[in-house]
Amino acid sequence: MKKIVISISLAVISFAVANKAAAQKDSSGIYKTVSDYQQSKLSYAINYKTENHQIKDNFLFNEDKIVVNHEGHTYKLDKNSTYGYKNSKGETFRFVNKKEYRLLNPGESSMLYAYRHSTSTKGAANYVTQYYFSTDAPSAVIALTKENLKAAYPNNHKFHDALDATFKTDEDLASYDSFHKMYKINHLLEMSKTK
Repeated sequence: MKKIVISISLAVISFAVANKAAAQKDSSGIYKTVSDYQQSKLSYAINYKTENHQIKDNFLFNEDKIVVNHEGHTYKLDKNSTYGYKNSKGETFRFVNKKEYRLLNPGESSMLYAYRHSTSTKGAANYVTQYYFSTDAPSAVIALTKENLKAAYPNNHKFHDALDATFKTDEDLASYDSFHKMYKINHLLEMSKTK
């Protein structure tokens, strides 16, 4: 009888965990704090496949606010005190100095970000993407260069050597490894930690 109860309990727990993971996958909302991000806890959350709301991260004439229209109410949050958000396309963004950095690799050890901004030359607007990283969710966002990666992991000489052997230029650092299904930097980082 105890074995049946334990089996049922394990099945219920597995179902609950699977449902939470599935629900989070299709969710959109705000990560108020880094802890919320780490725990996958969204505020003003919806299932974007069945519900609608709006998250505006570039509110006209007020770039330091994020505006959320949720369940008939409008909420204005300060970007400097909000960690980030997940939009209805499933993309995750982190706020740094009132700017939105798109997280390229949720779940990987070192976090990679793309920051896209416009530049104008001779009256024409062009968009430029710059790449950044952080060693974990609460850490500072730093420009993605070999020197900055080495400084972030100062005692991991195996990683330093792998960076030099794998990447000719800093522009190559945002390369994705389709065989390992992760960014090359994180694959090298993981390999450098194994004995």
